[in-house]
Amino acid sequence: MENPIQIAISPEPFTGFKRAARLENFVVMKDLNMVQQVCISYVNEAGVPMLELIAADATIGAEQRGALQDRYRDRIVTRETRDAYIIPATGQIVPKGTEGAISQVDYFQAITIGQLRQRMVIDDNTPFAQILYALLASEIATMDARGQL
Repeated sequence: MENPIQIAISPEPFTGFKRAARLENFVVMKDLNMVQQVCISYVNEAGVPMLELIAADATIGAEQRGALQDRYRDRIVTRETRDAYIIPATGQIVPKGTEGAISQVDYFQAITIGQLRQRMVIDDNTPFAQILYALLASEIATMDARGQL
């Protein structure tokens, strides 16, 4: 059974269309840099992907279906820590050499259990997977807040 890491994100800036972001991949490379891929989908008010609605609607002709599928096509966004720098206090991505900036991978490696407890409810019985999934969803929300999605 599929249980995706998916969150509602900000509407598309130009059109105002509702969107959701779903984790596609999260990879830790051999140099410990990380790559996260997120699938951006257009959704209706109930959060159902438009592509699912289009596929299920028997009243739509083939030409119109193709045009709608093109219009509401999912988009994959890839972000990685390699060559990314961040201001730790704000989480803002900045150019290399910015005063006070550290590499994004160093930022992630320095996150403590105490900081996690400030962000989410965890205790000694919280499964690691639950913490990891919450962090991945949180990073998707952070990418959205930065305008990267």
